[in-house]
Amino acid sequence: MKTAILIARLILGLIFLLFGLDYFLHFMSHIINFPPAGEKADAFFGAIGATGYFFPLLKTIEIICAVFLLINRYTAFFAVVIFPVTFNIFMLHACLAHPYIPLGTGMLVLNIFLLYAYRKNYTGLLKTKPIV
Repeated sequence: MKTAILIARLILGLIFLLFGLDYFLHFMSHIINFPPAGEKADAFFGAIGATGYFFPLLKTIEIICAVFLLINRYTAFFAVVIFPVTFNIFMLHACLAHPYIPLGTGMLVLNIFLLYAYRKNYTGLLKTKPIV
């Protein structure tokens, strides 16, 4: 189980680190020729990209979470922090960018696996009457 957790943590961390850094450094487009995401996905990216703040904030969060996943510090916390991002990536791929559905599905499975693996760390969060 520890090996599976290590592999899941490293793969998810590397994916978020690579795509997060690529937003700022633009190095992956020279290495990989990505297929078009589709007209609806392009419109969606154009709309949220027009805000000016969303992608820099998102990619910064991705990089921070990836670093902590890779160095195995506060892993349970950052698995929770990155889950909404992972879920939205999955939903985007499932609904708008069908060529990328394997990536979104894989990321979601890895993130859910990590949440399950670190479930003992969340017991205090899930109490019906928290202690103050």
